Amino acid sequence: MKQEPLPQIHLVHDTDLGIFAYELHILAGDFLRESEFNLRSLAANTGPDSIAVMGKKHIWLADALSAYYPTGELYRMAAMTEYPGARAFLFHTERKEGGRLYGDVLMTDLDTLRQDIERNTLYPYGVSMEYQDGTKAEAGIEKWESMELCEKDALKTWRYLYAPEQVTEWQYRYSKRFSQWKEQAFSYMPQDLEERLNVEYMEAAQNPDMDMYRIPLGTAKQMLLDGGSVYRLFPGEPEKLPPIAAVTGLWYDNYREFAVRPEDLGAVDRLVRRETDQVMGIRSQHDKSQERRPSPER
Repeated sequence: MKQEPLPQIHLVHDTDLGIFAYELHILAGDFLRESEFNLRSLAANTGPDSIAVMGKKHIWLADALSAYYPTGELYRMAAMTEYPGARAFLFHTERKEGGRLYGDVLMTDLDTLRQDIERNTLYPYGVSMEYQDGTKAEAGIEKWESMELCEKDALKTWRYLYAPEQVTEWQYRYSKRFSQWKEQAFSYMPQDLEERLNVEYMEAAQNPDMDMYRIPLGTAKQMLLDGGSVYRLFPGEPEKLPPIAAVTGLWYDNYREFAVRPEDLGAVDRLVRRETDQVMGIRSQHDKSQERRPSPER
């Protein structure tokens, strides 16, 4: 299925952020091994904004602020990711209902986020230190940089300090920028955007079938254990796997790519909701309205 390139900024409005985040980990690529850590980071964030950086083989999700100071995890990931197709997802929580987070998501290329980071980087004014005996102290940046490595290694803990007014100013600017990008964005339903991302994932397969949805091996095994229908992508045409394959093993030296048909997406949705609820500590209540409807062209 041929399609035009995605526009620069994309908006998913008022969606279940946990569900959307988990689906990115299985429909945009094989990022399943990082899904638990990233969803816990999303749930644990005390602020409204999180950012996920998607490279070729990894997704990192953390508090948005950590993308804007040099010692932050996301700052380093954004700087180190060299994959040309890398993307950034900006999650903004509007409300919480029954343990679920709802809000907006912006998707853009990583270079757009990098440019914004360069213009709005936060720098520390000092360092808070704790010695092994429990004594605490603060040091300015010049003193910290002049300390010997052995002195730093002898500390029990340490962390950079940022001026509260500097963080408040950053929060104001980030919120304003999010609103500006939101106004410029192309709006998508969550399933439509993730379907287009899945097209790219399928196109990268050794034996793609553009009438199906590609899923990672781990998801294929979970679906088989649930009694769902899963296909192995073989040359020629896909082969439906028997349920026993989840036990006997899905590993081949070759042909380690899997997919589901559009009519089986409801089973994928149920798996996603169950896994998301478990990771985020949500008491699940089945809601059929949340199950996707496959697009006519797929």
